[in-house]
Amino acid sequence: MLKIDINLIFLGGNMYSQVIVSYDIENNKNRNKLFEELKDIGLIPIQKSVFWGYVLVSEKRVILQLFDKYCDKFDKAFLVNANININNSFGYKEDDFKHPEGFEII
Repeated sequence: MLKIDINLIFLGGNMYSQVIVSYDIENNKNRNKLFEELKDIGLIPIQKSVFWGYVLVSEKRVILQLFDKYCDKFDKAFLVNANININNSFGYKEDDFKHPEGFEII
């Protein structure tokens, strides 16, 4: 397993970006599967159907594909770029939105 210093990644450009993913999926099975797949990507659930984290551009495309896979006609979901400022929040601590120290490549 290779551990990569996050500072090397961010100095060279915007390889990783902060995102928020939110969804409203009626089907429990589909909702639970999407929840697990978003966690597998490395996103952190910050509310029941809201995730935050750092992703690659390719992972953004995967998230959009997951929407197609798990969302039915009347479900809703979105993926947006984010720049979390803890001073503009309520009920969260700075540790809830920690900048990653590194990523592991397996």
